[in-house]
Amino acid sequence: ALAESAQIPDSPPSTPVSRSAAQAVERLFNQVLYSTIEDARQRLPHLNASDVIDRQYFEELDTISGNEDYYSTAYYIFAWINSQLMAKQTPDKLLQEVLPGEKIAIRTFFGKVKPHLAKYLRLSRQERHELISNVTRWAGESEDTLITSYLEFPRTLRVQLPELQLMDYTKLAKALLEGVATGIWTIF
Repeated sequence: ALAESAQIPDSPPSTPVSRSAAQAVERLFNQVLYSTIEDARQRLPHLNASDVIDRQYFEELDTISGNEDYYSTAYYIFAWINSQLMAKQTPDKLLQEVLPGEKIAIRTFFGKVKPHLAKYLRLSRQERHELISNVTRWAGESEDTLITSYLEFPRTLRVQLPELQLMDYTKLAKALLEGVATGIWTIF
């Protein structure tokens, strides 16, 4: 479940140690977004289905410059691809094809991010047993809830370790809600 009720503390100033940990988490998180988007892009032409995401969203992603804009758009597309799963609906053909590889990538992400978080916690003299326990559990998870855990991870991390200032993965979604998105994103 989304942690809407959890207050997100103001981010304390970053340090070289927190910046290094945040960069490692972002790099690993972005690898999952990239691999899923590319897998979906490769499979899309072979699917003759009207219920899957339109190719134009992948083409639009290719035109984006700027790391945060690119990955917030990729995050949005990733969430869109997985939206039936999160709504507990029958997955479309594209999701059925990308889901097995996506789960492997997400489990790998959690397995690789754990040592970075553990090192950061050790160096910053903090204990977050619940966070490390959850990351460990997610690294071995096979249920569809793994997708939601991955999508919520930036927020989870911000609540538990606000000094690890990740990029704003929800930037495009916020722009849509505020009515400031342009181009193909305004169709909704």
